[in-house]
Amino acid sequence: MTDFGESWVTSPIERWATILMKSGILFVLGGLAAWAYDNNWKPPSDLNWFRNDAKAVPTLLFLFGLLVVMATASSILKHFDLLVLRLLEGYYWPKWLRDLEIHRQNVWWFKKRYKRLQELGLKPYRSPKEEVEFAQLDEQLMFIPREPAQRMPTRLGNFLRAIESRPKQKYGLNAVVCWPRLWLVLPTEAKHELANARDNLDTMVRTWNWSLLFMVWSVWAWEWVIPLGLTALLITYRWILQAAQVYGQLVESSFDLYRFLLYNELHWPLPQNSFEEKKQGKQLTEYLWRGSEEENIRFFHSQTLFEKN
Repeated sequence: MTDFGESWVTSPIERWATILMKSGILFVLGGLAAWAYDNNWKPPSDLNWFRNDAKAVPTLLFLFGLLVVMATASSILKHFDLLVLRLLEGYYWPKWLRDLEIHRQNVWWFKKRYKRLQELGLKPYRSPKEEVEFAQLDEQLMFIPREPAQRMPTRLGNFLRAIESRPKQKYGLNAVVCWPRLWLVLPTEAKHELANARDNLDTMVRTWNWSLLFMVWSVWAWEWVIPLGLTALLITYRWILQAAQVYGQLVESSFDLYRFLLYNELHWPLPQNSFEEKKQGKQLTEYLWRGSEEENIRFFHSQTLFEKN
């Protein structure tokens, strides 16, 4: 079970590790290590501030400049968090590669697991081992969009797309349209939990960015920089999946628990049952997206007249 505490980074060691990763300190230290490795762990003679008799001022200026470079790079990299997240989801992949990977998933991954889930579900009795397998398959398929057209080429993309489509399937509410409005009426505690979860996700994405940039030091020490960088990319991608799971489930839970706050704030009639709720949820989404029905009729009517003229 996922722990939705104040933050999944709780211990002092984890906090310091997170700071080191997202600030780029490890990136700079890795670059210094690669440079030292290329120079046989001995600084060039012209960098006399590395010697024991170096003066304090040049050393302090070097450290200050290093901090400025790290802060600037971290600030710039922060603006690429969303872009890289979308790339890892599969949105900016070439169409041929995206279609090929989705087809592979549908044929070799989704159909195989879905067929096995049906086989286990039809059994009148399942062994303890089969019960575990059934639960695992059910959880895996919960994080795959039902509609093939909505599937993404990556595990991260499929998970977030599945979470995004869940409110529409259950309540008729389009998450993309309704979420900014729902956020404004959420209780403070819920906003706090969501903000922490989103910050953890952004931190992991930024750590992945630093891991990718770490590969530039391969010009000095490719023998260990490339293997270490690739390992870091794989590990941080798993961290991104974990952070996305926490954030996505909190977003879905917000719709489960607080969607009627959105109805009340918009003075929209509350549904009386689940069937009526899906219908009203679709109408509410349409209202938020396009305005009232009368405005839509006037808009499309004016567009028709414009095209005829």
